[in-house]
Parts: sequence; structure tokens; C-alpha cells
Amino acid sequence: MPQIELSQVSYNYPVRDGVSLKAVKNLSFSVERGEFVALVGMNGSGKSTLAKLLNGLFVPTSGTVKIDGLDTSDEANTFEIRKRVGMVFQNPDNQNVATIVEDDVAFGPENLGIERQRIIERVRSALEAVGMSDYAKHSAAKLSGGQKQRVAIAGVLAMQPEIIILDEATAMLDPVGRREVMDVVRKLNEQGITVINITHNMDEAARASRVIALRRGRLAIDGAPEDVFASDLLDACGLTLPPSVSLANELSRRGFDKMNVIDEDGLVEEICKQLR
Repeated sequence: MPQIELSQVSYNYPVRDGVSLKAVKNLSFSVERGEFVALVGMNGSGKSTLAKLLNGLFVPTSGTVKIDGLDTSDEANTFEIRKRVGMVFQNPDNQNVATIVEDDVAFGPENLGIERQRIIERVRSALEAVGMSDYAKHSAAKLSGGQKQRVAIAGVLAMQPEIIILDEATAMLDPVGRREVMDVVRKLNEQGITVINITHNMDEAARASRVIALRRGRLAIDGAPEDVFASDLLDACGLTLPPSVSLANELSRRGFDKMNVIDEDGLVEEICKQLR
């Protein structure tokens, strides 16, 4: 059974006078346990709406969303779904609820009613997982953007979810902070956590095992990064190739053999191989 399963899902935002705006239209796809999926698309394509549908913040106008077989439309499943699906948002400052890092990370488990000793263990483990153990007693307000986002991820991890959704979680970070966060996310995925990374950054998408592109609320492309980057529909989705892929294509036009690369490391390796 898929860990995430959407069947003919649509979602309408009420506007006024009985008029509604359809943000997601007849989406159907599934995600297996342990996948790393990049969800991409231009503004207004339905990415953030889909994220809220996946953790039960929104209920489909039509169709069904199931997490481990649990229908998100059934209120009896809401608590269990929220335990299984953690979410990290764009602005780390909006996610801080305490002044001290370890207190911030403990907030989620405390609200789940977990006993104190287990919370202490979870906080320690979560901070260690994101490389922030040395900052447990620090003021959250004095951290860098990348560090704050890692603390936000630790707060989600402390609730021990099986799925993590990142909704443009690196959009407000500099390149160093973005790399810090994505390195943490990659390690968590390698430990078996399913990752849904909503992003505009195609370099980040290249690091996923699968890319889903939305266009006007509909599924436009779904496949491995190299297949998606080769799709004729990429422009129609308002997306651009990662710089490494664009450079590889240009080198091929200028005499190099065709290079099937998706990131900088692959490009460097391919160039060196061909030059030798």
C-alpha cells in the first residue's frame, strides 16, 4: 500500500457570492515509503495547497487523500495523520514558539502529551540529527536563517513523523543556509523518512529521486529528475533547467558528447571524463 495516495483530488477556495477558485484539479498520484519527491511549479500552480491537503490542514473538495490508508476527510483520523506528517514552512521566524532552542524543539512533543523524560530524549536526538546539539541552550533569535530552519526541522523530528513536507523551506535562506538544510533533509531521507520538498529551486529538485511538476493545479510531469529536465513541458510549467543541466546541453551543442547529468558533481565528472 502506498504511504501517500491521492485519487481525483480537487480543492476550491471560496471567493465571494458563491464563486470559488479551483486551486487543485483532479490530482491522482501515490508516493511510496522512503521516497524523496520534489514538488515544483510556478506561483499559483497549487503546490502549497497540495501540502496542506497532505497533512489534513485542508480537506479535498472532491476526491480522497490517504496517509497510510487513513482518509484525511475523516476527522477521527486527523490526530494520527498530524503525528505521521510533519511540516516545515518557509519563514523559520514564524515557527519559533520559545526563546531557547531546546524549549522550541520540545513544544511539539509536549502538545502530544508525551512524558517529560521521553521529551528530553527526543529533543536531544532531534538536535543531534540536524547538527544543532551545541546550540540547545542558545537563544533561537540569535541563530542564522539556516540554523533556525534546522531547529524548525528538529521540532518536527521530535514528534517522530514518518513524512516530512518542506513548503519552500529554503526560499528565504542564503546559499550556505540552503545547503545546510538540504544536507540535513537528505540524511533524514536516507534514514527512511519520506520527504516531500516543495521548491522553486531546480538544483534542489535535482537532488530528489522523483520530481512532480504542477501546472494550473494539474499534474503536468512526473518522473526521475533527468526525465523531467528533458521534458518539452518544462517551459509550459514556468520552470527552468538547473544551471548544470543548461551548461551540459550547451557543451553538447559545442562538440562534447551528450551528457546525462542533473547536478554540478555529475557535470564535473562527465567533463573530466571526456577531456581525458
